[in-house]
Amino acid sequence: MATVAALLSAAFDRHQSGQYEEAEALYRRILGAEPAQPQALHRCGLLVAQLGRLEEADRLLARTVGVDPLAADAAVNHGKVLRALRRPADAIRRFRHAAALQPDLVAALEGLGHAERERGDPAAAASGYGRAALAGGGAAVFRQWGIALDEAGQPAASVEPLRHAARLDPTMASAPARLATILLALGRPEEAAACGRRALALRPDHADSLRVLAVIARAAGDRRQADAGFDRLRRLNPTSENGHRPE
Repeated sequence: MATVAALLSAAFDRHQSGQYEEAEALYRRILGAEPAQPQALHRCGLLVAQLGRLEEADRLLARTVGVDPLAADAAVNHGKVLRALRRPADAIRRFRHAAALQPDLVAALEGLGHAERERGDPAAAASGYGRAALAGGGAAVFRQWGIALDEAGQPAASVEPLRHAARLDPTMASAPARLATILLALGRPEEAAACGRRALALRPDHADSLRVLAVIARAAGDRRQADAGFDRLRRLNPTSENGHRPE
């Protein structure tokens, strides 16, 4: 008779190659013999989550964490499923559990930021994203940190995380675009214009950057440039008030 290790290996191979029915059957076979086998519970939970069976995934991953409470990766994956089920408070508990086990686990800290944002607490979201960024998160995490700080009423503090996101990923239009809006509101039009131009170089149809540049041109008395910017906005989105040329 095949050992549990051999069955897990075979199930994982099929899972990875997209043979989901065969993989699930093998995971279930293991769990039929050993209902508390943590790897089978975890991997089966991930598989059914991939297939969209989120309630079932929730139960399997909850069992996984109950059987192996020191498994930070299982706690993170359970948190992700709870987020998908629109249960941010439960997800926060799971991400905090994972972060307590591994304080520098970026996936847990970023998940905490997402779940706090979904719960409606931008300050707590900023804390989670900030910890994730400082633990080694990439450009997307720094961008989320900056956005959360801005949404928490700390626009000046959001500038450096957004600048760092743009440095880490020079192809990301959304970071300089958000920076342009924030810097304009902070009364720093020259910096805002530079960020807006960078965003437009990456994504010429970025409406917020077009609006920022048009507003800056109008304030500088360059009516021709302002009109051209507002005209482009109106063509991109004829129903948007942002495309209306101010008098």
